Amino acid sequence: MKIKSLIFILVLLTSCQFNKSVHKDLISGAYTKEDGLSCETIKIKVNGTEDNRSSYIYGEKVEFIFNNISGFEKKDGMVYPGLSILVMKNANDTMEYSPDLFSDRGGTDISPLQLRARFVCTFPYENSEKYKVYIKIWDKNGKGTFIYEMPFNVEENKLLRVKSEGIEYSEIYLWNKSSEYMVADKHINLKDTFLLVLKGLNGITEVEGRCYPAFSIDITESKGEKALSNPDLFEESEETGLSAGDFKKNPLRIIITFTPGEMYNPCRLKASLTDRKSTKRIDIEAELEIE
Repeated sequence: MKIKSLIFILVLLTSCQFNKSVHKDLISGAYTKEDGLSCETIKIKVNGTEDNRSSYIYGEKVEFIFNNISGFEKKDGMVYPGLSILVMKNANDTMEYSPDLFSDRGGTDISPLQLRARFVCTFPYENSEKYKVYIKIWDKNGKGTFIYEMPFNVEENKLLRVKSEGIEYSEIYLWNKSSEYMVADKHINLKDTFLLVLKGLNGITEVEGRCYPAFSIDITESKGEKALSNPDLFEESEETGLSAGDFKKNPLRIIITFTPGEMYNPCRLKASLTDRKSTKRIDIEAELEIE
């Protein structure tokens, strides 16, 4: 009788745990825990390209794709998922948190069900900070959950080389407006629209509340031809100047588009923000492969 009781207890315990599992990737450190919900595959895309690395360049868009999530309790043929994302720095500082990306949505009858969560990697990196992303999927009609965790690092974006003399700035970067991410790779698409963004500008000479900036930009192909050129974007305000307060408060965004056609790579971007009332300036350079 004791043996039969023991067998019965073991079978009972096993049957209660059949829908729970834990997995850890020893290479990436990614951790998953299934409790009532399961996921067939998980893919990571960086700036729209599948990439399983766990070290990201400042400004990259990182997206997590959970394919064929199953185990939801249905209500009138619909399932009601919840999805949260949390990014922590050094285990105790919250950098980003969305408690439920589906808070304003109803149910869905899509099958197989795919869920996505993402963040833009604009986190500090100067002190070798350590980060971890926590993603939780849960069933709003039941008790099922699926948890995903992954550690990652942030690296400096070295696409642009910036030299400043007398003008301060908080950020300078190239933004892909078409795909909504900060550019970190020199390979860019000819068809996309870009923004060269300068934020937190301070130090340009003020005269009675006005400032007098000039901004030039050139993109030169390897054969010496100009793919894009403007000697002064602020030529019209050379005499009247701009509101110094507005210039400091608002980011400077330069729109960059290309005419379709063959490009001779590599191309060199050179841009300069100068002060008409002094020798202060910011110079920006980058090598690009426009494809």
